[in-house]
Amino acid sequence: MKAGVLKAFVMIALTTGCAQAAEVANNPSAESSDDAALHQLWDSYQQAIARKDAKALLGLYVNGDAPVVGGFAPRSYAVVTAANKQPVPRTLSITAKEDVVGEVKLPPDRTENLAVHSDGEVGSVSFDYFAKIGHGRIIWSVVRTNDGWKIASALYSINLPAADKKST
Repeated sequence: MKAGVLKAFVMIALTTGCAQAAEVANNPSAESSDDAALHQLWDSYQQAIARKDAKALLGLYVNGDAPVVGGFAPRSYAVVTAANKQPVPRTLSITAKEDVVGEVKLPPDRTENLAVHSDGEVGSVSFDYFAKIGHGRIIWSVVRTNDGWKIASALYSINLPAADKKST
């Protein structure tokens, strides 16, 4: 890219960015509409889980290859390693498509402590989950697409009930 074109692009971007920042500052509902949209994304996810609707769940992700990564809490990792009698991976990595297949087979989790954050283009949705197989925190990285907010990746902590019993 030629220097003059790049400079013009930067000036347009800066001017547009300042105008958008002023719009958000002068219009508090612009920020709250993102929060509302992220709450709606979470609600749609919960409803699709309750209906066991894999197609709807997958449609909430940027694509089926979006990463879904779980990490064992220290006590849970010790329980899993002991049960396997050898070290095992500390994290579990799958795709959104693989995760959705598993989600529709299980009963819905109990969730609480929902938190949403956004700068208008990217953000996060996080919440605590409680299931028969364990509990922890789920964090979605989200991005605004042409089709609205979508989940770009999901991270979750894994705390196994057997590890909870050991700590008491």
